[in-house]
Amino acid sequence: MSGAGGKAFCAGGDIMALYNAGIEKAGSDKNVLAEFPASEYLLDYSMVTMKPYQIALWNGVVMGGGVGLSCHAPIRVATDNTLYAMPETGIGFFTDVAGSYFLPRIKGNSCIGMFLGLTGHRLKARDVVTWGVATHFVPQEKMETLKNDIIHNVSENSSDKDIEEIVNAHAEEDTGSIPDLDHINRAFTSDGTVQDIVSRLESSDTDFARKTLKRLSGLSPLSLGVVFE
Repeated sequence: MSGAGGKAFCAGGDIMALYNAGIEKAGSDKNVLAEFPASEYLLDYSMVTMKPYQIALWNGVVMGGGVGLSCHAPIRVATDNTLYAMPETGIGFFTDVAGSYFLPRIKGNSCIGMFLGLTGHRLKARDVVTWGVATHFVPQEKMETLKNDIIHNVSENSSDKDIEEIVNAHAEEDTGSIPDLDHINRAFTSDGTVQDIVSRLESSDTDFARKTLKRLSGLSPLSLGVVFE
């Protein structure tokens, strides 16, 4: 699975369509307000439960709906061009498309997912793998070679291991670490409320706490309250 057009994997076209319909912009389809979410969530569920082995090639912007379509793929490939985020708290929404299921399970550490979900923190390129959101990093110039390798060497008889070995042959090893992970683990525990998280940040005299509080103060209070409730 890859994005069409070469610019992005998913860049918010769904939100734009919903917004235009909501303000009744000329040429917009008002039916999308009711029909799109129902179709999207059913499609996401179908993608998660279907049998074919899925590989997501995240070459470009990966946000919101694009995450829902691909976050459960066993192989999720980031490139130099990848920009990942779940930015829903910035638009008065919540981490939908199974984000509230996927995020708390990143690296088996719910604090990481809580931080990403609440703040809408953006990850780029290799960082998408370092944080545990993507599974592999492949340089952008190798993507076409990877695609061709998959097309010509994966068959009905290929095992999951065979497919992963093909991707591994093009991927580069991740040697990074998550910045401020200790601070994230202390502040963004999944017990308690968002107010508890804010209180822990307020009592912490660190640059991380100050930057994070500033970020949270500009987001929707309603959204922050329902991310993982």
